Amino acid sequence: MFSNNNRISTRQVFRLFVFDFVGESTLILPSQLAAFAGNDGLASIVLGGIMGSLYLWYLAYVLKKMETDLVTYMERILPAWMKKIFLVLLLVYFTGMAGYGAYIFSDVIQKGLIAGESFPLILILVLLTAGYAVCGGIESRARVYEILFVVLFVLLAVMLLIAAGDLEMEYLYGFFQADTGSVMKGSLAVFFCLMPLFLLAFFPSYVQKAKWGKLVHAVHAAMWFAIGVLAVLYVILLGSFGSRSLTTMKYPAITLMSSIHLRGSFLKRLDAFMIAIWFFTLFALVTVFLFYAQELVQKLRKKDTHKKWYLCGVMAAVFGVAEMLHQSSHGEWFRDYLLYIGIPLFLFLPLFVLLWGKGKKRHEG
Repeated sequence: MFSNNNRISTRQVFRLFVFDFVGESTLILPSQLAAFAGNDGLASIVLGGIMGSLYLWYLAYVLKKMETDLVTYMERILPAWMKKIFLVLLLVYFTGMAGYGAYIFSDVIQKGLIAGESFPLILILVLLTAGYAVCGGIESRARVYEILFVVLFVLLAVMLLIAAGDLEMEYLYGFFQADTGSVMKGSLAVFFCLMPLFLLAFFPSYVQKAKWGKLVHAVHAAMWFAIGVLAVLYVILLGSFGSRSLTTMKYPAITLMSSIHLRGSFLKRLDAFMIAIWFFTLFALVTVFLFYAQELVQKLRKKDTHKKWYLCGVMAAVFGVAEMLHQSSHGEWFRDYLLYIGIPLFLFLPLFVLLWGKGKKRHEG
């Protein structure tokens, strides 16, 4: 029998974060890295991972000083008006990230499986399924991803090994040609895709306090696992298509899977099955941000009785964000949103709240 105490193990934390990191990064980053730095995109991947490690160390230090999760500490320390402002900003951030994930998920389904189908209809079905998963709580989702983890990533490794046998080695020549600024732009793009690191600020409520150190280690290991997957995939994509062709592809990883030639009738359509890894990883990303957005609405309203209605409201907002992304030919407004709301929040909010708390304790003392 499974326990149902709203707690998850550090092993489940590792697998949850791997799913959160891998989906978005492996789908959208390869073409961006090729455009920024060409073959030197590998250096951008490593630098982005180092930036992620530094941010994780900083966030873990701040949370250790708080001795609880970020929202609980805010409720304890901040004035009511300031707490509400920050909760609303966090809600906007989580809703935007869920909308972005839902947009990519629905777009992949439309372009990869059922071309010509209505995008809003696909999006509604995705959000209804995600909402149902959120109702099960974090523990039930952790169990599902724990089971899927080994199957999906072993199959992905097999597919990448097969693809590695058909590389054009001349495409892999020409490292150390991009300028420093281009490599740094690529590393920032990688760092942006590691934004789920900020979710660590909400996890102390779901993991035993004695396992805090193991929790941070699990998240760090998950991040570098995802960085490793991205690096291997990027090398194979470079060797298969070349950096110039990569820049023209929207989802080169899916193009790669569909171009792998498999022998035997049983394996003939394994490439179609392998697209499911991005379905599950993007689904994980959408549900985790939906879950925390719903929790934030509940904190703002201070009522538990309307939790499902809160979720419906969040899903409607997420639908709006995803539809706006689908309708806009370019995503400049979303990049501005990340730059001016998302990045400052996950960089500076934890430190600001901690310093405010220290100042309040010093004043009261």
